[in-house]
Amino acid sequence: MLLLFWPGMIIGLLVSIILIFFPRSRENGNILLGFCLLTVCHCLLVSILYQSGDMVDFPHISRTGNLSAYLVAPLFYLFVRYLLYRGPLFRKWDLLILLPSFLNLVDFLPYYLLSGEEKSSIILAQQLGEDHFLFRESSFLPDRFHFYFRQIYLLGFLILSIRLLWINRNLIRRDKAKINRDINRYLWFMAVSMSISILPPFFRFINMVEAYTLGMQALTLAVTLIGSGIFLFFHPSLLYGFYWENESQEGIDYKNTIESSTVELFQLERENQELCQKLNQLIQEEKLFLKKGFSINDLSVASDIPVYKISPLSTLVFIPISINGSTSIELKNLNN
Repeated sequence: MLLLFWPGMIIGLLVSIILIFFPRSRENGNILLGFCLLTVCHCLLVSILYQSGDMVDFPHISRTGNLSAYLVAPLFYLFVRYLLYRGPLFRKWDLLILLPSFLNLVDFLPYYLLSGEEKSSIILAQQLGEDHFLFRESSFLPDRFHFYFRQIYLLGFLILSIRLLWINRNLIRRDKAKINRDINRYLWFMAVSMSISILPPFFRFINMVEAYTLGMQALTLAVTLIGSGIFLFFHPSLLYGFYWENESQEGIDYKNTIESSTVELFQLERENQELCQKLNQLIQEEKLFLKKGFSINDLSVASDIPVYKISPLSTLVFIPISINGSTSIELKNLNN
């Protein structure tokens, strides 16, 4: 299987570099996917070295896999969230995804500070084969803690990613751009391949069946990277990102000409009014204003209107009104 692992490693590294450094990678969110695949590459490298026994020759790479593994699913979740809801790449609380990696760094710091010869001795004594999953070198956490906690942590972010894809499935399917349908298929491929990487290890916890081996771990990682490379080869449009309807180039051209085009300005105002009317009707009929904590994302799902069409209307506010003695709300555009 090593013949499959190294091609996966090389392909994954190339795809990661392309996604990170391709122009506008920050604007379309591909930089998040690039770093996600880069962490997968590092995890695969560590698995390959342990699988082949060559980790003895590269001792300073040992026990570094979790530093990247803890970031794989969180970065994928941030990528999916950005594609669907736009907004900033990172929000203030998103930095919390670094905490498990930092915990692992502190827990294994005494081991990381050892010399290469000392690490090689420990690798030969207690890290090769299935003992790799025990993590006995932990300084203050119990054996196997990082193995099981890692899987539970990653599963949580994977569920969040699948939830975002599921609740927005109708909006994505209805979109006319073929590029979006292709990217949607790729996102589901990533979700499934990561599920195969994350779920089998729970067998070791549930009934202690040694079904999850280093070979299986490396194989699932290699499939994810090779699949990403194949998808990018046949769908290079991934580099330009996911766009709602005609949001991409058309949106850019529109912004460059809006000041000189009164026709387009009038059309935009009319669309805003139609949007307000539709949302008002939905809000009144469904009594959405009575739902505590009702957010713009909830409004997007309820109305089948993409978030990007609602969120830019920053001049829209909910104004209390009185109808037959009862209080309700109405959406108004303050520009009018």
